[in-house]
Amino acid sequence: MELNIEECGLSKNESKIYLYLLKAGPTTTGAIIKETRIANSRVYESLNSLISRGLVLYTIQRNGKHFQAADPKKLLEIEEEKKNKIRQMLPQLLKLQSTEAAKTTSAVYEGFEGFKTAFRKIIEDCPQGKTIHILGFSQPEFATRSLRTFLSNMNLKSAKKRQRLQILLDSSLRETLGKDRAKERFTEVRYMPEGYMSPAAIDVFEGYVYMFLWEERPFVFMIKNERIAESFRQYFKFLWSLGKD
Repeated sequence: MELNIEECGLSKNESKIYLYLLKAGPTTTGAIIKETRIANSRVYESLNSLISRGLVLYTIQRNGKHFQAADPKKLLEIEEEKKNKIRQMLPQLLKLQSTEAAKTTSAVYEGFEGFKTAFRKIIEDCPQGKTIHILGFSQPEFATRSLRTFLSNMNLKSAKKRQRLQILLDSSLRETLGKDRAKERFTEVRYMPEGYMSPAAIDVFEGYVYMFLWEERPFVFMIKNERIAESFRQYFKFLWSLGKD
């Protein structure tokens, strides 16, 4: 059975030369060229590469250099060295992956059914016990009792996962949506000062941002990106510090 050590990181020519030297013992370049049938320039190139990795040794005698293969265990040492280098670089590689290659996904939900689907997705995707930061919209022109009922029903599902809600609302909603939400479990509500207006509701949790536009035909935009979500989270925390109970 012919050995193939190219999988050990050797080129085809390097593999031929190393195997020949293992069998032949110390020998000259002339013998290597004759037996392996590799071109002169390629033999010298491959020998230099093998020597640099410690796989071939040589001695200088009266008739020139004599080359011999190093102990095959050297292949294992080289492999271990590669693994150790990768282990050392891994923390930096992982850091690059999280900071420089953040992936972004997005989706659009349209209509009242899409609006409801988006709310369900938030509850499904937010882990148990985590916080959802909610910047509520100002009094929507088309808000109806059905919306208030739907939000209350959604909170029952959210409460089962013990998800904590921090909700910032326009002060004009204190006696309607605000009153509903303040009664909910795991929910804290604050109100922005008079004159504050928000054309959209924004929900932020983990790496997600949901933007709700409440019109006759509602739209919801979802963005999943860690850095974008963190920016919105910091913005929410600033507004939260301005809010009043």
